[in-house]
Amino acid sequence: MKKIICFILCTIMLFMVAACGTEKSENSAEQQTAAPSEAEQASFEWTREGYFQDENENMLSVTWMEDIDEPGWYVGCMLGEDSWGGTLPQEGSTLHGALPSSGSKDDIIVTVSEEGEDGLLLVVEGGETYHFTSMGDMTASIIVTIGTEGFGMIGYEEGETVPELDPERPYQSAQVNLGDPATYTFAAAPEAGSMFVKWTKNGEDFSTEPVITVLLDESAEFVAVFEEDPGWQNPVMNFIGEYQSDRAHALVECSGTEDALITIEWGGSTSELARWDIFGRLNTETLTINYSGVTKSIVTYDDSGEIVSQEPEYEDGTGTITFNDDGTFTWHEDQSEYGVDMVFEWVPVQGD
Repeated sequence: MKKIICFILCTIMLFMVAACGTEKSENSAEQQTAAPSEAEQASFEWTREGYFQDENENMLSVTWMEDIDEPGWYVGCMLGEDSWGGTLPQEGSTLHGALPSSGSKDDIIVTVSEEGEDGLLLVVEGGETYHFTSMGDMTASIIVTIGTEGFGMIGYEEGETVPELDPERPYQSAQVNLGDPATYTFAAAPEAGSMFVKWTKNGEDFSTEPVITVLLDESAEFVAVFEEDPGWQNPVMNFIGEYQSDRAHALVECSGTEDALITIEWGGSTSELARWDIFGRLNTETLTINYSGVTKSIVTYDDSGEIVSQEPEYEDGTGTITFNDDGTFTWHEDQSEYGVDMVFEWVPVQGD
């Protein structure tokens, strides 16, 4: 799993790592740091700072922060996938106090002390003990930002490996922070309705290839530029219109550049009908929409045809809609009381 190098920029500490470990060394009463003596409190000067890592790839950072209301030692730690950070007061030969969580976990009380020639010992009150060794000077001297202009996504990998882009979790910006020059590969891909145009570097044209391998030896800004594709149309355009199946009526509409909005109404009587509001994306290979989170409502009318009420029957409907070669579509509703798929036929517009 790729690790992103930690860095300090303008006195703001950033931890960016994807590798993690969950095993922790056993904690015991003997490992708890003893209270410092008055002599220790008066004479000890804390000087050990920087970035530290243990054998399970947990991470610890100690940084002197001057530009805050109460200058002091900022301690940040990433234990497994969870992180905490805050300024700790010095107590004798240790840093001790509460670290706020950066996520949903509870705050923790920790004691940080020196260990060995360049390591640190982190003791979590009521928890575990961690042994960290120095990672050396991790301050970034080369800072490269990657961004987008228009509608698209980007990715990056160290070396010449082409990044895998996930449309379900697209990235529009990223930052690479290096202590020494390194080669990276960037990739760009447009969203539906857009097309990739070029990469720029510091505002100047750089490449018209969506995948580029570059030597990062200086701070720079790379931007993947996307523009609207003039030849694009929502694939649902081929199926918009009204459809009928017995007492059920359907309206198929486009939504955005690639989604469909389908409204199905099934009349139970002259004063009541069931209505499904279906939203989903068309798979252009199978011509199928797999949907979820659909609301089915019961709509009632008065004698003049005005809506009296619209009460949801459920809001977690699932199913599929498949468009067929003969101009019909088949509706499969997972919550159907009848257990039979319905086939809707297209209704020609008057005058056709």
